[in-house]
Amino acid sequence: MLRVGMEIQDFVGHYKNHPVLFIGTGFSLRYLQNSFGWNELLEFISNELTGNEEFYYDLKAESMENGEYSFDLLATKLEIEFNKCLAADRNGKFEAINDIFYKNMKEGKKLSRFKIYITEILNGLLIRPEKSNEIDALIRARKNIGSVITTNYDRLCEKFLSSTR
Repeated sequence: MLRVGMEIQDFVGHYKNHPVLFIGTGFSLRYLQNSFGWNELLEFISNELTGNEEFYYDLKAESMENGEYSFDLLATKLEIEFNKCLAADRNGKFEAINDIFYKNMKEGKKLSRFKIYITEILNGLLIRPEKSNEIDALIRARKNIGSVITTNYDRLCEKFLSSTR
């Protein structure tokens, strides 16, 4: 585990075998201005879709399994509503998402409007300016990292930890 005050290069540099990094949501939350946990992402999308925060809370209340919120179930319910709303309002607020959807449909590729929108939300990497020195240290240390495993959907790891950068 990386100790407070320990330099990233010192941590990865002392291994004889290059370490494998497992990077979760906390990584993106630390370095990106436009990063979300599951709950925050789904709530953001719901509010953008409806302008009504209670709509999200109603969906969330319907998404309990074994006494806990199931974000998979919640995302599925929100995806159904999102796709249905965009299909009914071709040239509305999400016209650009519909454009991508219909372009792909013409090419024989069925995509979810919901997933297209998530991709658009996470596409831009807005780095927190106060963390740029840490990003620079990660870039310098990447030659000592064996591989990266991540659950994140954003492109932060690819951008800064890829050896082909």
